Amino acid sequence: MGKTAVVVLAVLIVAGAAGYWIGQKHPFQTPMPVAASAESRVAAPKHKVFVCPMHSQIVQDHPGTCPICGMSLVESGTSDDHAEAGLMHVDTATQQKMGVTLASARMQTLAREIRTYATVIPDESALHPITPTVDGVLVKLNAAQTGQHIGRGQLLYEIESPELIQLQHEYIDYLIRRQQTLNAAERQREQNRRAQENTQDTDAAGREQLARSIQQSEDQIRAMLQPMQRDGVRLTTRLKFAGVTEAMLATVAKTGKAFTVVPVKTQQACLVKEIGARPGMVVSAMTPIVTCVDDARVWLEVAVFPDQMSFIRAGDALSVRLEDGTQIKTTLANISDIVDPTTRTVRARFPVSGRHLRIGEYASVTIQAAPRQALAVPRSAVMRNGDGDFVMRAMQPGHFMPAQVTTGIETDDQVEIRSGLEAGDTVVVNGQFLLDAAASIADAAQRLKGSSSE
Repeated sequence: MGKTAVVVLAVLIVAGAAGYWIGQKHPFQTPMPVAASAESRVAAPKHKVFVCPMHSQIVQDHPGTCPICGMSLVESGTSDDHAEAGLMHVDTATQQKMGVTLASARMQTLAREIRTYATVIPDESALHPITPTVDGVLVKLNAAQTGQHIGRGQLLYEIESPELIQLQHEYIDYLIRRQQTLNAAERQREQNRRAQENTQDTDAAGREQLARSIQQSEDQIRAMLQPMQRDGVRLTTRLKFAGVTEAMLATVAKTGKAFTVVPVKTQQACLVKEIGARPGMVVSAMTPIVTCVDDARVWLEVAVFPDQMSFIRAGDALSVRLEDGTQIKTTLANISDIVDPTTRTVRARFPVSGRHLRIGEYASVTIQAAPRQALAVPRSAVMRNGDGDFVMRAMQPGHFMPAQVTTGIETDDQVEIRSGLEAGDTVVVNGQFLLDAAASIADAAQRLKGSSSE
């Protein structure tokens, strides 16, 4: 091999490497039109084209220096030659080796995807504070920390209350008076029964007088029992309201002694959200000792930034992904008009039922906002660099040309094309980077050929 051939080969290798580097840093030249017919090329005036050896996108019709690297521009044939270089041919076998696949630009329904997060919050209507109904000292509290789960019927706290002790003593006194009254009523009724049994020899007037006497006696018994019954209902209701159970009342009635410390149990399952008191504290009636929440009734609160509010509407499709991978499909609702001054976000919430989620848990959210018809191509077809967005467009069988496009809405797999393509245009969705590298190498070789011919 001659010395000249070796030099040319070395230059080609360097140019190929430079072209590949250019393809990575500056994937595209300015898109050139498809080569014109022979007649139009004859009629069009020809002029020389000068290109930077290192930056193929720097092309002009007069000598000069590259504004990027400062190198002198070299002549690269005529404008016709440069136009032909914009269209690249790749045979079918090479396309298969590169893994080139194609797709058509077509009209689709696209929605702006707003990605944000959501927080699991309790249903405010399911919040219920647990408070004592009497003043006293909190002796024991089984809620040690927030987030603790206490089952239905389990001991929640113990309270020592002079008022509650006094109520129990009143209940004991009531039971004694009630028994005495019942005994007196029973004795009176027994006397009435005996009097009725001895009326065989009594005339009608005597029997009538005895009946009136018995009726008066029953009225007196009822007059004694009714206030006693009202006192029993009042005391029993008050004690139960303070946390005394039926079993405790039975014990008080049996032993005649009051409970000094009264244990209070939960009426339903309780997930502790807040703790408002500690053992040893003096608590008054309606002091929230513990605030509980029903963890089966929760909301997901979505955070939306103010600049996204113009795109979303109530009813937009919502996709939620929980930390365990569970996905929820729903619609956006209950959008607030108030901007949180701390997070600078607007809140939108929706209920989630039938799931036991942890309060405060995060979830990723995708809102499908402002859906509309748009021309779109697969996202993998679009290549981006500092000069803009480009696609590799399939022109003829085996021919490709880069085309600059303006993009719009993007989804997970589609991107809107606002300009640069029309419906039905075919683009490369896989292997376009290899085609672009090959185009850069071919362009470098073309310029090297033009320089050698001089």
